[in-house]
Amino acid sequence: MKTLTRVTLLIIGIFLLAACQQAAEPEASVDLAGTNWVLSSLNGSLPVADTAVTLQFGTDGTVFGTDGCNQFNTTYTQEGANLTINQPAASTMMACPDAIMTQATAYMTALAGVTSFTASGSQLSLQAGDQVVATFIAGTADATIPAEPEASVDLAGTGWMLSALNGAMPVSGTAVTLQFGADGTVSGTDGCNQFNTTYTQNGSSLTFGQPGAATMMACEEPVMTQAADFMAALAATDSFTLNEDALSLQSGGQVTATFVTQSTDLADTAWEVVSYNNGREAVVSLIAGTEISAIFGIEGDLAGNAGCNQYFTSFTASNGSIEISPAGSTRRFCEQPAGIMEQESEFLAALASAATYTIEGNLLHLRTADDQLAVVMTRKLVVDLPEPEPTVPSGRVNSPQGLNIRSGPGVNFPIIGFARDGDEGEIVGRSVDGRWWAAAVPIAPGGIGWASADFVIATNAENVPVIEVAPPVVVVPTTAPTPTPPPPPTATPVAEISFGADRTNINQGECSTLRWSVQNIQAVWVYPLGEQFERFPRTGQGSEQVCPTVTTTYEMRVLQRDGTVIFRQVTINVSGTAPDPLVGTRWEVVNFNNGRGGLITPLVGTRLTMEFGANTSLSGNAGCNTYTTSYQLNGSNITIGLPSSTQQLCSEPAGIMEQEADFLISALPSAATFRINGNTLEILTAGGQTAILANQLP
Repeated sequence: MKTLTRVTLLIIGIFLLAACQQAAEPEASVDLAGTNWVLSSLNGSLPVADTAVTLQFGTDGTVFGTDGCNQFNTTYTQEGANLTINQPAASTMMACPDAIMTQATAYMTALAGVTSFTASGSQLSLQAGDQVVATFIAGTADATIPAEPEASVDLAGTGWMLSALNGAMPVSGTAVTLQFGADGTVSGTDGCNQFNTTYTQNGSSLTFGQPGAATMMACEEPVMTQAADFMAALAATDSFTLNEDALSLQSGGQVTATFVTQSTDLADTAWEVVSYNNGREAVVSLIAGTEISAIFGIEGDLAGNAGCNQYFTSFTASNGSIEISPAGSTRRFCEQPAGIMEQESEFLAALASAATYTIEGNLLHLRTADDQLAVVMTRKLVVDLPEPEPTVPSGRVNSPQGLNIRSGPGVNFPIIGFARDGDEGEIVGRSVDGRWWAAAVPIAPGGIGWASADFVIATNAENVPVIEVAPPVVVVPTTAPTPTPPPPPTATPVAEISFGADRTNINQGECSTLRWSVQNIQAVWVYPLGEQFERFPRTGQGSEQVCPTVTTTYEMRVLQRDGTVIFRQVTINVSGTAPDPLVGTRWEVVNFNNGRGGLITPLVGTRLTMEFGANTSLSGNAGCNTYTTSYQLNGSNITIGLPSSTQQLCSEPAGIMEQEADFLISALPSAATFRINGNTLEILTAGGQTAILANQLP
């Protein structure tokens, strides 16, 4: 059975790393043969209602479809991204209403003028010169008249990815998204900055609140222009239509933006980790020179590279909830770079702590049960490449975790793609040292990508030519010329900043209102101290009711026009806060959740204990080693940090080290709530499952 090689384009850049969020480069060289499409816009307008306008590319060089009234067929020629549809086309000769006939004429004229195309995922855009004349979404071979647009569908809870803005495809390398909340809020990214505001829907009428709160990063000029155009399109929106998996925003009857649904299915997706929670209340980026990946399989398997070792586990995900079992891994020890083994351990713990997930554009956020950020990843988008002919030199990936494809023969060259285990491709050359294969990758620079020979099973490749590649270019900074003295600066308006609360002393169960007002600044955030401020962008003036159950400090972060950041804080003191019922208590574990769906009893001859000390400390015996960590309470909610432990190795009884790992890495960090019934302590997960059951010790 022949195998298609799938290579993944890496998505570089992410808001959390202070760069613009990015999406896959349009795959201009995809083979159109055998693909089917349904028109989504023609010269910037939606198709006439109740018409099916289609395009189907045959594998024999023919193309056929319907113009909304008549069927047609002709031939086409594709060379890479260049496309011509030959005229005249054979057609039936039915008569239809004037509006449909006008559309049919415009459609056939557009096809006749096509010179090139771009494709990305389930979208196709036909171009005449530099002008987009028609856009399509993926259809089926037996496409018929589509359902009438569902103008009154509730948008709450839906997510969308921009496919066209004012008739043009998004800027290459950007992801523009829209997420409608169930509470009347809408958020997303304009390709550079994240934003949030409100929306009002009444049937097919739709308006967005203005101005929207947004982050204030700077991006390249085309991206900033697109961002401004996108936000202007939202501000002008007065209605929408929804047809299958396509959303169109309209202003005065004119389509301004079209979207395709944003999939939230994790199965058969691949991701690159960019940051993770280190278990010490900090989200950190990866150590320079290290890579961490995650591949979600179609059968609930999850595997990847943790930086040094390959890891493997399983997951279940549904409706935004996710449960990831503690991971197993290979047993290598890596000395360099410094801290890589600690990073690996922290990442695997962060992965196991995930309770919810969201996908926005090319970003995957995993969060803990208490809504703390656990892991942030960027998507690797998968494309199919032509399979190699049986007689040509070929290679098959032999790596359970997949294989990176690079722009040159060496790990110092950038990663441009990703091939899965078992994928096949044509080998066109080898490196001078014979340690790298050059593979035919049409989307790569020069049509060639490089893969490590250690992870490829090559066939008929003995005589492929040696391809010499220059080392990667290292940019050496040059001395800047002496600048011309600038003119005297224009005085920057003085920032006006106010932040306070109606009441700073409340009783438990009461609320207070935060109020803020800022002027002549770039951006402002208001958030509980210790939270990730990026999640709480605000407008210049506003208020928010807060009802803390414990004394809480709220912080306002202000980015001034000169780039400096200043802070203001206000503390809401809560009286009558219940004392910590756990401090000073000692417990012996009776049962605990091993992270694989089982509530088990400690091995005979072993003891697992927990001692809650002063200053929110937690320590005890894990069966072989002693451990220490910290905990936090908020009412009946509890958060337990990832423990550290001594490094003793015990061989008896059998399974003691596995038990210890399950208790420390799975059971303790999964704690979300607790309750004490007499001398019994029950700690529950976010899903309400028992994490730990313990009896009190004297």
